[in-house]
Amino acid sequence: MSWIIGASGNFTREQIEKIKRFNTNSNFQINEPNLFVIAGGNIGTLFFSETNSENKFIAVGIGIKDQLDQTKFLTANDWGRITNEEEIQGLNGHFVLLRWNNNEIKIFTDSLGLRDIYITRLANGVVLFSTRADWIAKIIKAKLNFKEFGSRWLLFNQISSKSVFENIERITVGTKVNINRLSGEVTTSKFNWQPTFTKIDYPVLDFSKTLNDFIFFPLINQQKLSLSLSGGMDSRVILSYLLNSKYRDWYTHTFGDGNHPDSLVAKKITSNLGVTHEGINMSLPEGDSIIQEIADYVSGTLVNNAASGFLQLRNYNKLVGRNEIIIDGGFGEIWRREFFNRLLITGQKALINNNAKEIIPYLTIHRANIFNEDVRLEMLCGCEEQINNIFSELPRINEIGIENWVDLFAIKTRLVNYYSHEQTRLDSLVMCYMPFAQPFLLDNIFNISIEQRKNGKMFRKLIRNNYSPLLKYPLAKGQLSHPFWLNTIQSRIWNIAYKKLRLKTYRDNSSERLINSLKTFINDSINSASTKEAGIYDNNKLINLSQSLHTGDATAMNIHELDWWLAFELFRKSVTR
Repeated sequence: MSWIIGASGNFTREQIEKIKRFNTNSNFQINEPNLFVIAGGNIGTLFFSETNSENKFIAVGIGIKDQLDQTKFLTANDWGRITNEEEIQGLNGHFVLLRWNNNEIKIFTDSLGLRDIYITRLANGVVLFSTRADWIAKIIKAKLNFKEFGSRWLLFNQISSKSVFENIERITVGTKVNINRLSGEVTTSKFNWQPTFTKIDYPVLDFSKTLNDFIFFPLINQQKLSLSLSGGMDSRVILSYLLNSKYRDWYTHTFGDGNHPDSLVAKKITSNLGVTHEGINMSLPEGDSIIQEIADYVSGTLVNNAASGFLQLRNYNKLVGRNEIIIDGGFGEIWRREFFNRLLITGQKALINNNAKEIIPYLTIHRANIFNEDVRLEMLCGCEEQINNIFSELPRINEIGIENWVDLFAIKTRLVNYYSHEQTRLDSLVMCYMPFAQPFLLDNIFNISIEQRKNGKMFRKLIRNNYSPLLKYPLAKGQLSHPFWLNTIQSRIWNIAYKKLRLKTYRDNSSERLINSLKTFINDSINSASTKEAGIYDNNKLINLSQSLHTGDATAMNIHELDWWLAFELFRKSVTR
C-alpha cells in the first residue's frame, strides 16, 4: 500500500534500524535532526514534496476536490498548496496528510476515516508513527487488546475507532495531530463530521447530479475508468450513468469464478450491450507462497476477512500497472437502507432503550468459536463498552428516527472499521475510489426520505432514467440471482424458497479448497507449542477441528471455523514475531 513510517524525537540508531526493516519499495526518505521518515508503495496514491523544499509534506491515498468548478484528484502540487484545516476538512477522498517544519509535525486524516495512521510514544520523547498498525506492533512487540478487538471478531465489524493493539493510538476520522519534534508532546483535535438534518427533502435530481460529477470527473480529465461490475444494484447504477454518456474510455471487470451469479449476470449484461468486459479469476497459488500472501493480507487489514476471502481480493493484482482509475460501487448499500436490518427489525426495543447488552445478539456474526472463556468474556465486555460509547456519541434516536440512527451507526462504524482497511490495501495496487462513500454526497443522505432510500427505490429510478434496458437483467445476491423488480423482503423470500425447494444454487467451495490444500500446515500449526501455549485459544476445540480435517470428516462449519482461525493465527504470528 502507499505507506508512511517514521520517528520523531531523540531516537536511537537501533530504533531507526528497526524502521528500515520495512523499507521495501520506498519512494521517499528524509533524515533530519529529530525526524526520520520513509514512504513508498503505489506511486499513484503517494505524493510528497521535493526533499529540499521548505513546504514539506507527504500524502497517501487520494484527495478529491472542486477546483474552478471542476472535480479532480489532487496532484502533488495541489497537496503542497493545502495548508489549513478548513481546506482539508472540505476534501473528499481518503487520505493521510503529513506536514512538518523544524519544530513540529502535523498529521491530518480524512473526515470519514477511510485512511488512518498509528502512533506510539516511547522513552525520551520518541514518537513512532506509521500507516501500518502491524509494523508499529512488530517494532514495540505490542499485545493485542481483546477488549477493542472483540467487536471486530464477534460482531459485523468493530464498533470503536480505536487501535486493537495496546499502547498504540489510532489516528482516524478527521483527526489532527501535532507532534513536537523535540519534546515528543502529542496533542490531538478531532473534526466530527456529521451529515446534515434539515428535514428538507433533498431532490433526487440534485443527488443524481452530484453522483454524476463523482463518476465522470476522471473521464473529463482524460483518465481511463474501469468499473468493478457485480450482479448487484450499486455497480449497475454507476453503469447506467456510463452507458448514458458520451464517454467511451471505460470498461468493466468482475472478479471470481465465471459460474458465480455475479459473473454470470455481469457477463450477460456486457455481452448483450456490447460493453468491453474482463472476467478475472486468478488460480490458487502453489506451495508456501500462499501462506505468506495470506499472512500479509490479514496483518495489513487486521483480519478483515477469513483466509479464503483473500482469494477473491487478490484478483486486484491483475489490474496493477494499467494506468487507469478503478471505480467501485462500495457502500452503495447505505443509500438502499440495507445495513443492520436485523438490528432494526428484531432489536428495535433494545435500540430504543439503549440497552447495549441486549443489542449484541442482533449484531453478532459467527466467525469461529476458538478462544478460551477468559478471552471470550473480555471481548464481550469490550463489545458492550463500545456500543455504550456509540450511544453517547450519536444523536438520540428520538431526535433523528430509528432508521436514520441505524444508517448513521453504519456510517460511523463500518466505513472506518471495514472499508478503510480494504481501501488502504487497494491503495498499494491501484487508484480506486467509491463515489457513494464521499462526504459531499453523504452530507445529504438523511435529507432524502427513507421511503426513497428503502428497497433501492431511488437507485431503481436512476437506472430507469439513465438506461432502462438494465432493468430487465436479474440481480445477483450471494449464491443466487433474482428478478430485478423484487424488493428487499421479496428477495429474501425468494432465497428462502430456493433453499426449501432445494433448487440448484451456486456453491462456493473456495474455503474448502483452500483449507484442504493447507491441511498439513493447519494440523501442524494447531498441534504446535506456539499455538498450545498462546494462552488465548480453546485448545480442545482446535484439536477437534484438526482431527476432523485430518480424518476427512470436517463439516462445512468446521471448514468455516478453520478458515477464520487460520486468518487470525497468521495475523497473530505476523505481528508478534
